[in-house]
Amino acid sequence: MLGLVIAACDVSSGDDDAAQPFVFRDLHLSQKDQQGRPLWKITSPETRYDLSRRIAHTGRLRGTLYRDGEPFYRLIAAHAVVINDGELVQLEGPTRLERLDPKQPAVVTAQRVRWYPNQKRMIIDRSPKAIQGSLELTAPLARLFIDEDRLELRDQAVLRRGGRDPLEIKLGAVDWNPTSGDLMATGPVRGRRTLPEGGQQRLTAPSLRGNTGSQIVDLQPPVRLQDPTQDLAIQAKTTRLNLLRQSASSAQAFEAQLGKARLEGGNFEIDATRSTVVVTGGCRLTQPGASLAAQRCRWHWKTGDVNASGGVLLRRQNPDQETRAERLQGRIQQDGFVEFSAPGGRVHSQLRLPSPEASPFSGSPPGDAPTPAFQL
Repeated sequence: MLGLVIAACDVSSGDDDAAQPFVFRDLHLSQKDQQGRPLWKITSPETRYDLSRRIAHTGRLRGTLYRDGEPFYRLIAAHAVVINDGELVQLEGPTRLERLDPKQPAVVTAQRVRWYPNQKRMIIDRSPKAIQGSLELTAPLARLFIDEDRLELRDQAVLRRGGRDPLEIKLGAVDWNPTSGDLMATGPVRGRRTLPEGGQQRLTAPSLRGNTGSQIVDLQPPVRLQDPTQDLAIQAKTTRLNLLRQSASSAQAFEAQLGKARLEGGNFEIDATRSTVVVTGGCRLTQPGASLAAQRCRWHWKTGDVNASGGVLLRRQNPDQETRAERLQGRIQQDGFVEFSAPGGRVHSQLRLPSPEASPFSGSPPGDAPTPAFQL
């Protein structure tokens, strides 16, 4: 059921009026479903209509798309070509689709859209962009399925978050549902976060899942996080990005390179706002000549401070020494090594000295038991 209403029409003058298109001051075009509910409506204050070709050229197009008879999207376009009285509507120039749900508002913009009203879909092939909150999705090509409220972005989509330290994640293909906010993307996933003080943090993963409403993104393994400015590289499994909190975390085992030290643990959380990496599921730090194990480790990358707590065991090879404490503090030196100390804390150290050779005046026969370790 298609309704075409033309108000206050003026026929353009000329020797052959039949060959001239009609010029209308106002155009209303609409369609209803079998229950009589509106599917869509469009209006234009000025339209040139070719009767023989059934093509209308309009300017300043306005419209509403409906779902279950309720307004769903508001449509605005600079220009439009309406073919076969609405079989195809090509929107040209700045075009805006505004989602009317106050709980999940979203906006889709483009420079050209091919809209097939009967098929309830749109093909966006010129500068498609979807915006929800502070997140933005772009791609060379997009398809909007109106009934399903599903947006497909193809050919190297990009997810961006603005702000003081913007984040950009390059993706393969993206399927996004504005109603739920659910987002699925194939890879390769390549992310880049620009720091306010300069430099960039990077991430890679084969794919991701997320939600634009909560702004939580789960990177699928294997995941690699890098901060070249801090000489940090993390190899992880499933990793969660919280874009609102500006944090990254994983509840699974990981490995990291921190300067000349190697860090392993059961989980980690990176807090970008505090410039910290925290490991709470047991951590082990090894570097040439020394190793440290503890229940919890914390590293502040701006200051270089490293803190270990909970059953801390520090082993050094030269001299052969073991130090146990409830808490140790360290700092990454310019050469990339971590030096630990326990200021104001209580420690137990065990130092193993090489056994002296038996003296002829000692009265001790060779082959006696080795000298016990020196304890402090």
